[in-house]
Parts: sequence; C-alpha cells; structure tokens
Amino acid sequence: MSESRGQSRQDLAPARGWLVGIALALAPCAGQAATAPAAAHSPFAIYVDAYLDQFGRFHPSIAAGNGLHGHDGQLENFSADSIAREASWLRTQRRALAALDSASLTADERADREILAGIVDGWLLDLETVRTWRRNPMVYVAAISDGMHDLVTMESAAAPERMRRATSKLRGVRALFAAARANIENPPRVFVEHAIDMLGGVSDLLLHDLPLAFPAGPDKAARDQLMAAAAAANRAVVAYQDELRTQVLPAATGSFVIGTANLEARYRAEELIDLPASQLRAIGERELARQQRDFTATAARVDATQDAGAVWRSVQNYHPAPGTLVPAASTVVSELFAFIGAHQLMSVAPRDQHVVVAPAPAYDLGLASMHSSPPLEPQQVRSYYYITDVDSQWPAARQDAWLRTLNYATLADISAHEVAPGHYVHSLYMRGTPGKVRRIWVGLNPFPQPSSGQDGWAHSAEQMVSDEGFRADDPRYRLAMLAESLNRVCRLLAGIHLHSGEWTLDEATALFEREAHLSPEAARREAVRGTYDPTYGGYTLGKMAALKLRADYQAAKGSTYSLRDFNERVMTDGIAPWKIHRELLLPGDRGAVLE
Repeated sequence: MSESRGQSRQDLAPARGWLVGIALALAPCAGQAATAPAAAHSPFAIYVDAYLDQFGRFHPSIAAGNGLHGHDGQLENFSADSIAREASWLRTQRRALAALDSASLTADERADREILAGIVDGWLLDLETVRTWRRNPMVYVAAISDGMHDLVTMESAAAPERMRRATSKLRGVRALFAAARANIENPPRVFVEHAIDMLGGVSDLLLHDLPLAFPAGPDKAARDQLMAAAAAANRAVVAYQDELRTQVLPAATGSFVIGTANLEARYRAEELIDLPASQLRAIGERELARQQRDFTATAARVDATQDAGAVWRSVQNYHPAPGTLVPAASTVVSELFAFIGAHQLMSVAPRDQHVVVAPAPAYDLGLASMHSSPPLEPQQVRSYYYITDVDSQWPAARQDAWLRTLNYATLADISAHEVAPGHYVHSLYMRGTPGKVRRIWVGLNPFPQPSSGQDGWAHSAEQMVSDEGFRADDPRYRLAMLAESLNRVCRLLAGIHLHSGEWTLDEATALFEREAHLSPEAARREAVRGTYDPTYGGYTLGKMAALKLRADYQAAKGSTYSLRDFNERVMTDGIAPWKIHRELLLPGDRGAVLE
C-alpha cells in the first residue's frame, strides 16, 4: 500500500520497492459502514463497474492489487495490437466521460468523473506519447512479478484456487516476452540494467519463494501443475535475462528523459496539478530550504557541538539489536495507536489496532511494508506490517547499514507512514468511501498512477504526529521525520531536473547525498527511481497540499474546526488528488491547491 523501504530482493524481484498493496484490513472503524454508502446501481456506478472490468482485462495485475479478481488467471497482453486496442478504448472512455451530464451526477460522482478523466488522460499520454512500452523492459517484468506477488501474498481465495490462477498466469510468460522483444526499441541503459536485476528476483520468486508460499499439502495435483508452470516460466525468464544482458544492454543508448511538457502533463493528469515545471521547482526549492533550516535547528537540539549531518549519523547508530526489529516495530505501532487516540487525531476501534507486526516472509523482503487489503477487496483478510530483520549470514557491513536505516527514530516515522495514522488507518476509513474510483489504491509503475492523495496523505501523517507531540521529549524523532521529508523533496526536484534533460544521474545522486543526507548507495537508488517514476515528487506535493487544505479548512470552520474532523473527512473521501479534496471539503472554494 506504500513503498517498501531499503534495498532487498524487493528492489530486484517483486518490483515492489515502491509498490505495495495487498493483504489486510480487519474491519471498519467505529461508526463506519462496512461498505461504501454509494448508489451502487446508479448509471454512473454501472459505468464505473464496466470501466474497471475492461481495465482489468488489459491490466489484470493492477486489478488484483485493487481487490478486483475477475482476471487473476491472465497475464498482461502487451502486444502492439492489444496496446492499440487499449488506447482506442481509452479514447472512447474519455469521450464518454466528457459527455456525461453533470446535473445528473451527485457531488461524489462529479469528483470521481474528474479523477477518472485524469487517469484516462495519463494512460493515453503514456501509451501514445511517452510510449513506455516501447522503451522500458521493466514494464514486462513487473507484470509477472506483481501479478505473482499478489497471488502469493494476498489470501483473496483459497490456496488451491490461487494456485490454479497462478498456473494459468504463468503460461502467458513466453508470449509476454515475445511482445517485449517485438516492441522495445533502443531502451535507456538504466532501464535494461534494472530489468536484468528484476528478472533475477523473478527467478528467485518462481523457484524458491513460490514453493514456500504454497507448501505441499492435500492439493498435490494443483501444486504439481503450478511448479511445472513455474519451471517453464523460469526458463523463459532466464533466456530473456540473458538476451537483455548479452544483446540489448551493449547497444542500449536511449534516453530516459520524457521532457518537461510530458512531465507537466503527467502531474496535470494524475494529480490534477496544473502548474508549470518552473513553479513546481520553485516550490520544491523553497520547501527544501525551509526543511533544511528545521533539520539544522533540530540537530542542534540533539547535539549542538556537531554539524547537522554528523548528528544525523549518530542518531542512526541508535537502533535495535539484530533479532529485535519486529518487537521494536510492534512496540512503536502500539505507541502510535495510543497517541492518536489520546490526542483525538481520529477514531480507530480497538479491534482495528491489532495489526499483525511480523517478520517478512521469504517472498516479501523489504525493510518495512504495510500489506493492507485494498478497500475494494470483497473479503477482508488479515493485516500485516512486515519488518525484515538482518540475516546473520549477511556481511557485517550490510547488517550495520540495514540496522542504521531502521534506527528507532526512523522506524517510528516509517510506522506512522505505513500504519497509524497513515496507510493502514486510511484503508479502514476508505471502506466508507462512496463509489469505487476513490477506493482504487495501487498503480503499476512505470505506468501512470496517482500518488499525491495516497502517499501525500501518509507523508503528512508523519509530520502530523510529530507536530502534535509524539516523542516530543526526544528530538531525534523529529530529526528522523525531517530526514525522510528531505528525501521526498529531493525526489520532486530530481524528477523535474532529470526529465528536462538538465541533470545526469550523477547530478541527481549528488542532490540526495548532499541535501537528504543519504549514503552514496541509497542516493543512487533514489536517483535511478526518478528515471522511470518521473512524478515521484507527488509525496511532497501531496503533503504540502494536505497541510494547506487543513489550514484553509480551519480558517473556514472557525471555532467549529477540529483536527479529528478534518482527518476523518479526508480519509473517508478516499484517495484523490488534493484539488478534489478541496472541492469536497470546501464546496465553491477557489483557493489554490499549492502556492
């Protein structure tokens, strides 16, 4: 439901280093309906159902990540003919949305139509103009890894049925790679390198993780068929990986740059942020300077005898011992639930506070990740907050780097983002969101996906608990929140500079090292992400838009304002660009989303 943190096999295989989405939600919060109070049979609702079903036919992995399982047994068809059909269908949908009579729609439906029109515009931009499917082999690899990852980790059906779906999906791998070979022309070297690494992880998933996820049991025939399909698919994976390494990579000289106009168009479509890149850059530079001042001042509260960078490095040494990360995370999650209750930031029923904090299974490694049932998932399954502890077999340097990244203060900040009051709590409230459009949760990078309303909310939640006094007596916790925030601001700036062609990867890497205080390895990973996720500045833009809307809402409500009311209304309004949140919370308001 958010990004997993840190370099692991998730960076290489299930390709979910920044895509999460799966397994959780226990029950709605107190006072919330278990299903959204939408007019389920209105003409617009019927239209949305048909749209989502057809979208699921084109992108079954994305559909499954959203709890829509009608096409789980299919693998994406990325042939040129299929992509042409999809683009034609999307143009038809765009005309249909434009033709809808606004007077016939409810306020919620008008909001959903605006969001859906932007999503369609974003996909058309990608399919017809940016043409990622012609440039990036990672798209093809992610279709396998994400699709299989959902079937492995999301208990959306009984194990025998999921095994049958996985078997059917794997039988499409050869055709998928045939489409990749036919479609891809002169890709950027960085895309090919990352795809090669991802394919190695997919091989691990198929050969090692799949048997762990579906251990031997009474369904021997189904399991045998799955293992046979996995072995055949793996042979195709290895062959394509070797082809990329020996034939494609040596000649890969394409540019990852999509251009400033296309970057602006993506923000305009996905996030409904209609600002020129120059203004977005100015916003980012202003925010970076402000946060650096706060970071320096907070570091001085920790230790006034050292510079801010040295103080932060010392804070990173304040970490759990090997083997204790999971109980440390469980403790801080309990503290966060107690804090948001005591400070009346929002209501969460006691039974919903029992998130299972567990070691990440072998097929789902990452520093920390929240696996939440998408709000459209028909059957709620258990909620898991996965934490990966160090492996005693790792070299000492890797163990130390891992633990420093999950120091106590950063672990608290990540948990606020992932669990409470971030993604997990958001998912509970979204079970009461009207309709389906704003309960759609996960996209498939590097294709378009809105992020400001999802990760912008969770990012603002990190600052909210800090501002409201969580661990206020220990400035190390505030410093960790600011370090995470500086990293997200650097993403905004890196995305703009990389895709204007002004910066190289080395220059973007230097930004993250210098301004976000990242290690060279972590800084490089962040810069590389920017090459294929141009709008990953949505975290910062979403957080800033959320804080601005909160201030404007408080001014409008006057003495009747409460932070709890604001939070609960935003979360119940679901995942939406902040322009839509403004329209729903402040009808008739003409205030700017960002300044």
